[in-house]
Amino acid sequence: MTSELAPERRTPWLGAVAVFLMAMIPLVGYLAPLGFAPLLALTGLLVTPTLARARPPMLPIFVLLPLLAWALISLHWSPAAPHLADLKKDKALGAFTAFKLALELGFYGAAVAALGTLSRRSARRAGAVMIVAAAALALITALDGALQAKIFQALRRASHDPIRPDLAMVKVSMGAYPLALLLWPCARILDAWRVRGRTIIIAAMAVLTIAGAHFTGADAPIAALLAGGLVWLGVRLIGKPVARALIPIVAVPFIFAPMVVLWSVRSGFIAWLHVLAPPSWDARLNIWAFAANETVQHPLRGWGIDASRMFGNAIPLHTHDAAIQLWLELGSIGAALAGAFFAWLAYRVVGLTGEDRRDGAMAAATLVAYLTIGGISFGVWQEWWIALGALAAIACGVAQKSSASPR
Repeated sequence: MTSELAPERRTPWLGAVAVFLMAMIPLVGYLAPLGFAPLLALTGLLVTPTLARARPPMLPIFVLLPLLAWALISLHWSPAAPHLADLKKDKALGAFTAFKLALELGFYGAAVAALGTLSRRSARRAGAVMIVAAAALALITALDGALQAKIFQALRRASHDPIRPDLAMVKVSMGAYPLALLLWPCARILDAWRVRGRTIIIAAMAVLTIAGAHFTGADAPIAALLAGGLVWLGVRLIGKPVARALIPIVAVPFIFAPMVVLWSVRSGFIAWLHVLAPPSWDARLNIWAFAANETVQHPLRGWGIDASRMFGNAIPLHTHDAAIQLWLELGSIGAALAGAFFAWLAYRVVGLTGEDRRDGAMAAATLVAYLTIGGISFGVWQEWWIALGALAAIACGVAQKSSASPR
């Protein structure tokens, strides 16, 4: 007795949105990296009507809801909380981080959930576009980095919006961050499709990403690629034991970050690092030491969301470390909630590894790359950085779906 496989549900609209999203990667990544935030919001808006019909898994969104709720509660004592009278002004509303987090969770979450239901055919198209887009971004980032951002400056002058050379280099360097996340899904697709010369293509993309980051002085993407590469290799060769070890590795920084920094200060280890560290890292050490010391004042509830902005020159905008910023602003409660979310993601990596080591290695490397960059670079609430996390999740979903067998 034989049974026929049910035909796969077609997803032409979701496929078109996914292709549009991937096609925009080099344009947004090079010209306006902060534009990833509205791009992912638009993606979520476009696919929201499909959620009711597809009924995708929404658990990740519900896992993040307690963190959002605690961030909103912290407005009660945050020195950075906007006054209600000021919320009528556009600028004040734009600075209302907790409000933006709610919108991001809705729109970015919708984008990840809906595009996770792509058909295999649609995923293959989106995956092909993603590889071309990532390769194009890697090439222009490395080329313009080597040229000291001359192309970027020329484009800004042509648009009657000139930019200083040093700021232009910073803008070009930001293209390396999405590349550090997208390399692993692209590698998974190329390997699954057995593209001729795939090893050379993957190596070229990695080298171009590292070159672009090096020429523009961005250390974090290089560190992310190295850390992600080690984890990818471990999961690919050994499998579940390495994936399981990732769970405590991911969770520990969110639990012990300020304690480790305070111990380093008191033991003299930070002072020893100050002698060796270049200026950018020396500044980070000062910020981490100050933030960890201030965390002691309110270890349970924190100073309140966005409080990092209120310490003047001691903390320029944010702490350059996600775990320490969460401890400072949302206390041990907020840090534990964020740590639980990322530990849950690591737990999902174990499941993926059990199904296919290649999928598990891809997901593990992407997760570690994201946490590595977040651990030494950006503020935890930056819209474009959260959007890149959503994009990385979508890219991994596209790679897994497009690499799966028809059964």
